[in-house]
Amino acid sequence: MSDYIPRAQAVFELHVSCDQPTPIGSINGGTGLMVPITGGTVSGERLSGEVMAGGADWAVMHDDGLFVVNARYSIRASDGTIIQVFNEGRNRIDRDRTGMRPVMLTTPRFVAPEGPHAWLNESVFVGTLLPEVSVQSSAVDIVVFKLA
Repeated sequence: MSDYIPRAQAVFELHVSCDQPTPIGSINGGTGLMVPITGGTVSGERLSGEVMAGGADWAVMHDDGLFVVNARYSIRASDGTIIQVFNEGRNRIDRDRTGMRPVMLTTPRFVAPEGPHAWLNESVFVGTLLPEVSVQSSAVDIVVFKLA
């Protein structure tokens, strides 16, 4: 076993606004949902900007608490650069944790053009995804950590 233990450093946060989920039927023993992404914000020292409308999260929710997400959307950095985001997660959500927001670990991957944001293509990331659901709106907060 290696003696090297990766460290995680928070590099930016996303607040992703979503529309109401659309059920899409039974998928792999769970209920499929398509969640439109309608916008949001990105804030951090090395990356800030906006989440662009038009993406979606294709989620599958299983009765036993297994939740699978597969989101694809874009970020427009404050300098105008368009960055593609692919964010996947597969976690068992404990439904008995009353009063606590469920946390999902994700593995975001980014595709950025050459230039000041190319560092996103060269690193491994982990995200913590926290849903925010109310009668008025739905969103997720994601903190992105760079592993080193």
